[in-house]
Amino acid sequence: MSGATSGRHRYVVMIVPSLTMGGTEAQLATMLEASASYLRDVRVTILTFLPERDPSLQQRFAALGMRVDTIDRTRMGFGAFLVALVRYFRTERPAVVHAFLAGSTGTWGRLAARIAGVRHVMLSDRSLEPSMTRVQRLVDPLVRRLTTRFLPNAEATAERLRRQGVPRDRIVLVRNGVDLSRFDPDAVRSAREAWGVPAHAVVAGFLGMFRREKRPELLLEALASLPVADRPDHVVFAGDGALRPELERRIAADPWMRERCHLLGVVHDTPAFLAGIDFLVLTSDAEGMPNAIMEAMAMAKPCVATDVSDVAYLIGGDEYLAERGDARGIADAIRRMVALPAHERAALGALGRERAVAEFALAAAARRFWGAHEDLWSSPNGRDRR
Repeated sequence: MSGATSGRHRYVVMIVPSLTMGGTEAQLATMLEASASYLRDVRVTILTFLPERDPSLQQRFAALGMRVDTIDRTRMGFGAFLVALVRYFRTERPAVVHAFLAGSTGTWGRLAARIAGVRHVMLSDRSLEPSMTRVQRLVDPLVRRLTTRFLPNAEATAERLRRQGVPRDRIVLVRNGVDLSRFDPDAVRSAREAWGVPAHAVVAGFLGMFRREKRPELLLEALASLPVADRPDHVVFAGDGALRPELERRIAADPWMRERCHLLGVVHDTPAFLAGIDFLVLTSDAEGMPNAIMEAMAMAKPCVATDVSDVAYLIGGDEYLAERGDARGIADAIRRMVALPAHERAALGALGRERAVAEFALAAAARRFWGAHEDLWSSPNGRDRR
């Protein structure tokens, strides 16, 4: 199907790095699944720059009737890659190209779209400290000027964009949403039995890809610094990635961790994972609006976290926060969370659920997301009509 067909004026190509189960890719799928009323009038194609495809994520896009195309950056030199991108956009002729994440997708996707004559180029900027190469950073000021609209999902990211000179009227804050019907603590069955963990145990959970910015090893460092009596009974890690061998090595070297720390790999039933833990631990050095915390809140699970980006706003306080990179601070917050009576942890979780219902419902996030696109369909020159 070509962008030259009927409805081209409401045709969007959305660019993500790959179809792996990262937070951005999963959140995009969730947002689109909540967008039935909008997708009757808007056509979306997903474009990736890497060939990896998680089957469950691919099925979710296929169920929405969306094509997934790939221009494989790993199989060609940069010049050929950029030419292929420009040709792709000239063939598809979308009204809007919407790139997710700074870096390769954000830089080269937006630049190629503008070269190809696409009127509207958008960036969903999801990190306070985006990972970019030296060349990408050099090109970024130009690409920012060519961008119609920026959709950060955290106020801290919006503030960074303003400091970089992006006009306020080009920035629309679109916080992530959570599917409250799927993440329902009264309806989801816990996965704890499958882990071989007793029902009475206190279980901490880590949910995220094993990447440097997520710092999963910091959780192990925090645990190692605590007396055994102050640790949770078990710790479960849901995720995978480049740091897995390092985590396996650290766990294998410690007798307590060998017995009590469980690497589950990528978990597709996130609600069941969250139902099985007593509290979530987020140890990231950089975040936007972390889905893991929003989902934990929806499942009525309290959180221990590093104080990055909008995390304090998200959980509504700083009692169980630590400075980024601070293993001792994380350890102290874990110790205090473990020491709470079960009913007090449950009360904290219930407050989080109330906040998720009041502020982070997926339907409201979807309205905000498509509202940021809506006035572009009829805008001829890429400028906002506000």
